[in-house]
Amino acid sequence: MVPFELIQSELYGGGVAVKKLWSELGPLHTLRVLADVAVSQAQGEPWRGLGKPADRKEALSRRQLGAAVLLERALRKITTPDTARELVSHIVLTASIDFLERNVPVLRKDKILSMNDTSRDRYLQRIQNKFFNADADMRLDGEDKLYMTIRRCRFVELLDAIGERDMAPLFCEGDRVFFDEHQPDITLERPQTLSCGGAICDFQFSWID
Repeated sequence: MVPFELIQSELYGGGVAVKKLWSELGPLHTLRVLADVAVSQAQGEPWRGLGKPADRKEALSRRQLGAAVLLERALRKITTPDTARELVSHIVLTASIDFLERNVPVLRKDKILSMNDTSRDRYLQRIQNKFFNADADMRLDGEDKLYMTIRRCRFVELLDAIGERDMAPLFCEGDRVFFDEHQPDITLERPQTLSCGGAICDFQFSWID
């Protein structure tokens, strides 16, 4: 079953894509690109050569990634690679922030510290479970630090498998902007990410007093 929040974000992202393409490319090219994406999806792209998903996380990750991959491929046929990447970056960033706003609550220090250990673990587990693409561990360290460590990212794996690895940082950028600009009580440092060759995605949150 597809989570309702994911469907909502897909609809929102689709609207963002149409609006952006229409303003930048005009109606004719927009319709051509959207038709190209629809035909490719009907043919099972971009995952047709990979076989069935290994699990639910991979299936949802494919769903989150697929339209963006096909959109960039379609745009490359009618414009330059740089322009295609610029358009897709804008759409992915806007849609990613919308998805995170629907799934990640505002992280409040007083709320988290007031919970007992069991309630806090469940609360953090619910948040990390929203990241369908990731095998993650979210934990509090004392009263001043909150960490989320991602040791596996299906976005990176899937994009690598279809020859589109260089798109992976686009999705990381959504995380960075969301936690920097839409979470008023925390700051984020991320020394390394899997998408840029790191061993982990290392989210280090500090509270803003």
